[in-house]
Amino acid sequence: MISLKSKIETIQLSTDWPVGPVNVFLVYGEKLTLVDAGRKLGKAWDEFNTALKALGLNVKDIEQIVLTHHHGDHVGLLEYILDANPIPVYAHANCRPYLTKDVIHSENTYRFFKGFYTEFGLAEQLSHELASFKGWDQPFNRKIDISKDLNEGEQLPGLTGWRVIDTKGHAQSHISLYNSVDKVLIAGDHLIKHIPAGIFLEPPIEPETERSRPLIQYVDNLKKLVEYPIQITLSGHGEPIDNSRELINETLEKIDKRAARVRSMLLDGKKNGYQLVKKLYPGRFEGAMTLLASDTIGLLDLLEDRGEIVAQNEDGVIYYST
Repeated sequence: MISLKSKIETIQLSTDWPVGPVNVFLVYGEKLTLVDAGRKLGKAWDEFNTALKALGLNVKDIEQIVLTHHHGDHVGLLEYILDANPIPVYAHANCRPYLTKDVIHSENTYRFFKGFYTEFGLAEQLSHELASFKGWDQPFNRKIDISKDLNEGEQLPGLTGWRVIDTKGHAQSHISLYNSVDKVLIAGDHLIKHIPAGIFLEPPIEPETERSRPLIQYVDNLKKLVEYPIQITLSGHGEPIDNSRELINETLEKIDKRAARVRSMLLDGKKNGYQLVKKLYPGRFEGAMTLLASDTIGLLDLLEDRGEIVAQNEDGVIYYST
């Protein structure tokens, strides 16, 4: 238990992913609130129930759920919990298509990524294969509704003193939760002590609209957090962070260094995204193109936004130059 006025319990659940266990949190307020819901694994469900029992609780004692974002290791046990205890779920509106099994959004996702990978410089067949990738988790068996959308600055229902901070970047649905009395931040995957937060490109929620620039969002939202007095940050993975401002500044410096490295690779001539990935990650790019393309386009977006590079479409492929 965190030694704060707010009573918060941390429960670690297996993910079977390299990132390690995921943290979910029980926040005691007017309503007992679960923040995030682990990955859809039988052993994670067993671990969750065992942890509740050790706290003198069971799943029916939970009164509401708040999600920091829609990724599989943060929403996976929702179905199990709601089958046992149909309670409200609160999240950013951009979680909705992922929780409701939105067929149209799924179709638009394929079209978006097929076009993106083609512009990135990948061959037609590989673009199709990567765009067809459905993710690592089994989908929900039924639609899960969001009871209320959570937006920047709103107080959390049933948790007086807790407010929502929009922290898009890691995901387009990402929010963090802040308590100004205890100066505690529940950061999801926006800030993690032992690893960089992954920045993932996603299709627009509304088809035919401009795609997100997730690394630009992430940098802006890290800078926004510097303005908050934070005593401790509780992350979706790893240990609590007691030097949040220092970690944020270190993260921003690392991003600047990585962006400068990408820019240096363009000094000898224009390149498309795929050519840059091969130079950045020689020997390991073929098996991780989905992640590496997302990472690289974020750095290119950042450099373009800063006016350090320019982009030009040549026969359906985008090339970058200084």
